[in-house]
Amino acid sequence: MRLCGDKLATRAVAERAGVPVVRASDPLDDDPDHWRVVGKDIGYPLMVKPAEAGGGRGLRLVTDEAGLVPAVEASRRESAASGAGAVIYLERALSQPRHVEVQVVADHAGAFALGDRDCSLQRRHQKVIEEAPAPHVSDTTRQALHEYGCRVAKEAGLRGIATCEFLLDKDAEIAFLEVNPRIQVEHPVTELVTGVDLVEWQLQIASGACVPSHEAPEPRGHAIEARVYAEDPDAGFLPTAGALGPVAWPAGPAIRVDAGYGSGDTVPTAYDAMLAKIVGHGADRADALSALQVALCDTVVSGVTTNIGWLLNLLGSDAVRDGLTTTTTAATIERSRRPPGMAPVAAVAQQVDRASSVATDPWSAIGPWRASGRATIIVHGVDWEMSVTIWRDATGWQAALDGISAPVRWWRGPDRVWTIGSEARVVRFAVVEREGTFLVYGNGGHWPIWPGPKPAKSAGTHAQQSDGQVLAPLPATVIQVHVTEGDQVTKGQALVTLSAMKMELVCESPDGGRIASVSCREGDLVAADQLLVKLDRTAEVTDG
Repeated sequence: MRLCGDKLATRAVAERAGVPVVRASDPLDDDPDHWRVVGKDIGYPLMVKPAEAGGGRGLRLVTDEAGLVPAVEASRRESAASGAGAVIYLERALSQPRHVEVQVVADHAGAFALGDRDCSLQRRHQKVIEEAPAPHVSDTTRQALHEYGCRVAKEAGLRGIATCEFLLDKDAEIAFLEVNPRIQVEHPVTELVTGVDLVEWQLQIASGACVPSHEAPEPRGHAIEARVYAEDPDAGFLPTAGALGPVAWPAGPAIRVDAGYGSGDTVPTAYDAMLAKIVGHGADRADALSALQVALCDTVVSGVTTNIGWLLNLLGSDAVRDGLTTTTTAATIERSRRPPGMAPVAAVAQQVDRASSVATDPWSAIGPWRASGRATIIVHGVDWEMSVTIWRDATGWQAALDGISAPVRWWRGPDRVWTIGSEARVVRFAVVEREGTFLVYGNGGHWPIWPGPKPAKSAGTHAQQSDGQVLAPLPATVIQVHVTEGDQVTKGQALVTLSAMKMELVCESPDGGRIASVSCREGDLVAADQLLVKLDRTAEVTDG
């Protein structure tokens, strides 16, 4: 484990085992001029990589010499902050490769490959979608990948469960990346298609026993995993720490959920922002993909922004549907706003429930909606308005709204999640009330909903306008302040670099102008929404 924890040492193992690697440097010294010489020798584009950090921590893609020094400095800081030391090296970057890995099992009787996975779909160099087996890999290439994985395991003297990771370029050329000598986040997809409990096998090997078989079973269908994170895709996947409201994870025979959070938990700032892994399993890839998409729509996480909507957009893209993805595919996916659908009904249900629950006499408990008639409630979002007509019969509340031909019914379970149903369509939502706003989460999105008709200038009412204040997006440590009072800056210029959740976050200038004040120093601990820099936008930079 100590050997494989060092990427440079593991590269040397791979080279001794005759496994192809990409060109890389020795560990960098402390001389930036020497870094430039080494970078030119390796060739651009290149990756700046910590030798001992995992999970994408500290990785930086550099396309030219101008970006090398700041990338190395940032990589060192981020790697050291994660506890992985500050040893950095440079490695040649491949253009639009696939990321394919081999699950290796090694005990004292030998090593063998237990299948493979495709982990090309990544953001910030961290995996978000993984699947097994890797699609569109020829038998020859798959056999070579498995053989290379076993060679590295044997040369390293591995005893246990490990993952050998490779890059695969457009010509199916293979390049070794690293070895992770542990159970990985994405191990459920391998377990589902092989029927093997990898954790049990790991414990057997650790106790000195051999695994039951060295023959890898034929894959049983296909499995695809999505990592649900507390993060905001619209803000560069910035982590969104905070208290969770009602949470409901999906369930079903084709679904596996490994969750670390539930209703009422708090997502901290000191750790990774992953909330759960949701896996779809099916007889083939199309079935697995469909099961995962349904499961994500059925997932409810309230209180913080998540990446669920973006994951659904990603899974619905042509590249993912066809299984033709690379490590750059996810960067092309934007999070388009999902229509509210039946979310307004959840807000109405919350209003009705609240009116009934706070009543002190039977007449008030009926609320404004009499048992003998119908009533119309108007609600609105940022850019829409909807009328919901509701009535009550012997079976409970019902509603009618535009676009839904059949009546809509609702009920709320002990998990405080609303189930809204109309004919064969059923969706789940959680509603969090905050300062007169109903925040509705579910069906792959979240929407602020307000009672009453939309004001004439709704956009001005609810949109936040830039006032030149640059605030901390979450609790963090100030790593570097790039400006001083009086500096002229342009839109997008780095102002302050923060460290939170084991990653660096750069706060950029929202506009051009002059720095009116700086309210933080290096080493400060800042709270969410704390003022960092004040920008005077009336003093914008002019040419000349």
